[in-house]
Amino acid sequence: MGAGTTRRGLTVSVGQSYASSQKGISAFQRGKYEDALKHLEPAAEKGDPEALYYLGRMYGAGQGVPRDQNKATAFFKKAAEGGSPGAQQSLGSALMLGEGIETDMIEALKWFIVSARAGNKDAAAYAGRVSRFMTRAQQREARKKALAWQKAHEEKKPASN
Repeated sequence: MGAGTTRRGLTVSVGQSYASSQKGISAFQRGKYEDALKHLEPAAEKGDPEALYYLGRMYGAGQGVPRDQNKATAFFKKAAEGGSPGAQQSLGSALMLGEGIETDMIEALKWFIVSARAGNKDAAAYAGRVSRFMTRAQQREARKKALAWQKAHEEKKPASN
């Protein structure tokens, strides 16, 4: 039963991280940034994508923390890689505008596409707008990168049921 114990321990740890993340997001939405930080930081340290995304938002806007676009973008990148559609859109925007990261329109479009495919309508609109300023070859490359990221990400997801 050692594996079951480990599994239960992991479930508790993930559950606690999720609960902490949700408390932090709720505090953020109420403008209680000190409380948000208290709950989001531990969840982010455990790799929770939504906690990372909201920390990025806090640093990007200077809400409860000193404004730091480099930190914001680093949080967005970790959260985007973890599957947060909001962070994927924010990373795309940072890449498009060169905020906290070097401008890269192909990577920006890639992240807008990934986010849009996850159901983010705003990201779909951004993808449409930014692609107008890119060559067809650049658009193809971005779509190819988005598909490769999605395939790699799907392989890492545990099978449901």
